[in-house]
Amino acid sequence: MPMSSVAIAFPVGILIASVSSIVGIGGGILWMPFLLLVLKINPQVSVLTSLMIQTVGMGSGSLAYIRRRQVDFKLSGMLLLVTIPGVFIGSCISRKISPADIKLILGLLAMATAFLFVSLNHKYDNTGLRRVELAKVKPYMPWLSLMSVVSGLLSISIGEWLIPLMHGRMNLKMSVAIATSITTISGVCFLGSIIHFRLGATPDWLIFAWAAPGVLLGGQVGPRIAKHINERMLKEIFIFLLTLVGIHLIYNAF
Repeated sequence: MPMSSVAIAFPVGILIASVSSIVGIGGGILWMPFLLLVLKINPQVSVLTSLMIQTVGMGSGSLAYIRRRQVDFKLSGMLLLVTIPGVFIGSCISRKISPADIKLILGLLAMATAFLFVSLNHKYDNTGLRRVELAKVKPYMPWLSLMSVVSGLLSISIGEWLIPLMHGRMNLKMSVAIATSITTISGVCFLGSIIHFRLGATPDWLIFAWAAPGVLLGGQVGPRIAKHINERMLKEIFIFLLTLVGIHLIYNAF
């Protein structure tokens, strides 16, 4: 692949990591379509490359939020433990299904995520608790473990579901929910990367080399501008792009 084509991963990395750290989602829902549709990378290679890029980007965002003392570490640790079985199962499945199936599942998930953002319409107010009792997490543990299969399968994080869960059901402050989600996602992506490596997967190192500096920068930029962003406009653009990407992926799967 020409160097000029791969270099686009740097500015894209800044953009995706900034958006991800602002709204508290994982970048996989954006990285996978970019790798598959723009750079036209093999789906199996794309999954590991996406996980590695997210590990760097979410790690950078986590450090920014940790310095602000906004992360609920006990909650994040429990969530990470709950996701381990699902990430392993998803990683194993990803080695067995066809590229067309990966595109189809990713397209459906993109559409589902867009619908989730529309239906929940959760506001980014910052009222609520700074920490949550771990007992409140137990009813959701089986569901979170099941959803984490997608993280290992397609590098799509559970952040899209964590934010409404922590803010809406556990009454965490939105700033704490986002910070805790980002920290959890970074751990999940790191775990997924290790598992895929152990299963024999290989990333695209050149794309990773260009994307990693971009997500490092974006992971620091996002939390800084989070207080000044027009949340409604950002969410509307995000929903629109996800819908288009989902339709395109489903179309290309057949």
